[in-house]
Amino acid sequence: MVKNNLKHEYKLNMKGLSFSTIIAFLFLNTLAHAQFSASVSKNPVAVGEQFQVIFSLSNMNGNNFRAPGFKGFTVLMGPSTSQQMSFVNGQMSRSISYTYILQADAEGSFQIGSASIDADGKTLRTNPINMTVAKGSTQQQKQAQGQGQDQSQGTLNKQADDVISKNLFLRLNVSKKDVYQGEQIIATYVLYVHPELRLVQLVPSQNAPTFTGFWTQDIDIGKLQFHTENVNGVAFNAAVVKKVVLIPQQTGKLTVEPFIFETVCRLIVQNQPRKRRSIFDDFFSFGNQYQDFKYNASSGAVSINVRPLPSGAPPDFNGGVGNLSMKAWIDRPKTITNEPVNLKIQISGNGNLKLVEPFELKLPPDIETYDPKVNDNISVSGSGVSGTRTFEYLLIPRHACEYKIEPVGFSYFDLSSKQYKTLTSQEFIIQVEQGTGDEAYQSISGVKKEDIKYIGKDIRFIKNLSGGLTKKSNTFLGSAGFYALFFSPMFLFLLFFIYLKRQQKLEGNQALLKNKRATKMARKRLQTAKLLLNQSNEDKFYEEVSHALWGYLSDKLTIPISELNKDSASFAMSQRTVGEEKIQQYMSTIDYCEFARFARSSNDVSKQNIYDDAVRVITELEGALR
Repeated sequence: MVKNNLKHEYKLNMKGLSFSTIIAFLFLNTLAHAQFSASVSKNPVAVGEQFQVIFSLSNMNGNNFRAPGFKGFTVLMGPSTSQQMSFVNGQMSRSISYTYILQADAEGSFQIGSASIDADGKTLRTNPINMTVAKGSTQQQKQAQGQGQDQSQGTLNKQADDVISKNLFLRLNVSKKDVYQGEQIIATYVLYVHPELRLVQLVPSQNAPTFTGFWTQDIDIGKLQFHTENVNGVAFNAAVVKKVVLIPQQTGKLTVEPFIFETVCRLIVQNQPRKRRSIFDDFFSFGNQYQDFKYNASSGAVSINVRPLPSGAPPDFNGGVGNLSMKAWIDRPKTITNEPVNLKIQISGNGNLKLVEPFELKLPPDIETYDPKVNDNISVSGSGVSGTRTFEYLLIPRHACEYKIEPVGFSYFDLSSKQYKTLTSQEFIIQVEQGTGDEAYQSISGVKKEDIKYIGKDIRFIKNLSGGLTKKSNTFLGSAGFYALFFSPMFLFLLFFIYLKRQQKLEGNQALLKNKRATKMARKRLQTAKLLLNQSNEDKFYEEVSHALWGYLSDKLTIPISELNKDSASFAMSQRTVGEEKIQQYMSTIDYCEFARFARSSNDVSKQNIYDDAVRVITELEGALR
């Protein structure tokens, strides 16, 4: 028994020893191949020429990378970080690289110093690299510099678009993609913003979706409300930015068009190495500089299949689709001749109520009626269009007798049963007695009872004149009044001609027209903002102040709103000899407004201060631009 236990223990020890030996061998084999090196894409290079410097750490875990000085070179980009891992013949290798793009500034010999990194408790350094920079022609240098700047900025914009697109996007959600003609669809546009993305400007594009082929009704979403939502395991701040009811008016494939937001995002563009703190530090992780990037976020389009309504519609079908009901009544069963009676037909429920047409009533020939008055009590919410639509008909009996009005029929397509349904009211009986003054009654407008007048009291008797007519001795011809009337048309024509030429000049020069109206439009928007401030409507208040500030710059500087940003506005104001301090104050006011409008901590900024600052900076800028 003891012997067997000893054998078993011996086997376990041997297995443990073998496993430890294998691990140690793999570790030593990895250390044997660990290295930290530096290389360049070309050497020598010409003045103004670009090249890459790559620092690679292989088979070790490193942190706190420190780049050397690049004396004699301009850093165009970097460091961009990449990692690789591979298995070859059972051996694992991994590496991390830090890449810079440099441009040679002057002719001569230069040295790229040693980079350092902390790895496994040690500090590793790369070998220095001696660079030879040859003289290049002036034209080559300028071309290289221009190409370098263009390529660098182009690469920067491309990488910025890539970062922003992953952290800011719009989605279009529709309640249904296969519907009948006239059936409601709820389209919801949702904006997703990563919590670490700094959003400087967010405005809807002027090219708003037209929803061709649909009847539309916007749903009031109130103040923009952000909530946390997970997308593929990543937490985003999400908010509904637009919600609309769509009712297709034609069959076939219809497209719900995309909604586009024009945004400006502020990203870190670094020039000194630092420790990575968030996903956005991977975007040019060097230094502590910021740059604004424009980005258009689009929701994308969604295709809707619209089926025609089934054949066999009843004769009185007038387009109603949904879950509807009908009620009809008259306000009184007895009246006298020429006294109106109101017949009301009310359609209620959930569906395309606003598209229900008036009814064709079958009335006796001695009852006059007119186009109905339509009263809507309809609400639009997340569940669609619901409420009531009431048609009020004014019936005027002309003779005394008993009138029978045939039942009113209403047919609609019921979405629950996918069938046509017909609703029928009861028959209406009206007892009409003889009134007085029947010969004098005539209808004037036929909409309300008080619109029916007595013609006999509308026309006065012709007055009989007594005595003869006398002729005045003086004549009008040649008098001052005669000449005033004679020359006044020519004078008025001249004034009209001058006014017309001035308007044509202004319309021909839209920039001048907008410039003249800039202050007026800004003042009007600020007055609206003041009212919204008093009403505590924060969302609309910030929107009006932002429109006032940006709209004033667009009109005053004659820059289209689609091309207007902080850089172009600041440059245009400096060209108009506006002081740097005023420019900074104006841009700071825009920043405060946009921050308060979209940031979650917008309550930290006083709305009254923002309003006062907007009035002040526009007033001061108006004085500087005159």
